[in-house]
Amino acid sequence: MDPNNAAAWFEIGVAQYNSGDYAGALASYQNAVRIDPDNPVANANLASTFRQLERFAEANAAYRKAEPGNEKNPDLYSEWGFCLGKTSEWDKAVARLNQARVLSPSAVDNTNLGWAYYNAARQDQAAGRVAEAKEKLELARQYLQTAVSLDPKLDAAYLNLGSTNNSLGDHEAAVEALNIALSLRRDWVIAMNQLGIGYKGLKNFAAAIDVLRRVTTLDSRNVFGLYSLGEVYHLSGNSKEAKKIQAQLKKIDPAFASRLDDVFKGRAVVDDAKRKIESKVPRIPGRPF
Repeated sequence: MDPNNAAAWFEIGVAQYNSGDYAGALASYQNAVRIDPDNPVANANLASTFRQLERFAEANAAYRKAEPGNEKNPDLYSEWGFCLGKTSEWDKAVARLNQARVLSPSAVDNTNLGWAYYNAARQDQAAGRVAEAKEKLELARQYLQTAVSLDPKLDAAYLNLGSTNNSLGDHEAAVEALNIALSLRRDWVIAMNQLGIGYKGLKNFAAAIDVLRRVTTLDSRNVFGLYSLGEVYHLSGNSKEAKKIQAQLKKIDPAFASRLDDVFKGRAVVDDAKRKIESKVPRIPGRPF
C-alpha cells in the first residue's frame, strides 16, 4: 500500500532479524534508512544485521552512522568494538569497547575491553612496538582481573586473562586462570592450547604434553595444538615423538611444519604471543532483541 512507509520496513526488519532471516532483515533495514536516513535505531539495527552476516567493514560504517542518538547505548559500542576487532582496527576497537565499559561497567564489558587490549598488544608486538605492547597487556590484565572479580563464573574472562598472562610471561598466573576456565567449560580447545603454552613456560613438559595431546585428540587438525605439541616434545628431549607430530602437521599446514623444523634445528625461537590463537569476546548483544 505504501512502499515508502519507513516504520513498516523497520518492523518487518525486526521480525526478520529475530527469526534469523538476516538477509531479509538487511533489505528491510536498508529500505527503512533509505526513507528515513537519520533514524538512529534503524541505522543501529542495520549495523547489527551486517554484523550477523559477518560483513564487518559495512557494519563499522553503519555503526558510525548510528552513533548520533545512541551515545548512551553501551550495546552499540560493544558491537561496534567487536566489528572493529574483526577488521583488525584494534586501537579503534579499544576506544569503542572502553565507551561500552564506561556506560556499563559489567563483567562482560570489562572482559571485552581486556580482549581488545590483548589483541591490540599482539598487533604492536608484530610491528616491533615492544613497550606499547607491554603497556596494553598490563591494561588487558587489569580489566580482565576486574571482570573475574565481578563474575567468577565468566569463562571467557579467565581465558583472556590466561592468554594475557602468558604473553606477559607470568605463566603461573596463566595456568591458574586457564584451569579455572576449563573447570567452567570442559574441553575448550582454545583454552587448552593456551594452558599448554603456560605449562611449557613453567617447563612442566609432562603437563603440557598431556593437555596438548588432549587438544589433538579432540581436533586432529588443530594446527596450533600440533605445533605446540611438537615443540614441547622437542623441548622434553623426545625427538622421535616430535618428528611424528611434525609429519602429521605437514599434511595440514606445511608452512607451520617448516617452522617447527627450524625450532628443532635451533634456528628459530617462536614467540607464543604471536600465534594466532584468537580469544573470543564472550557475548555481543544481539540487536534488536
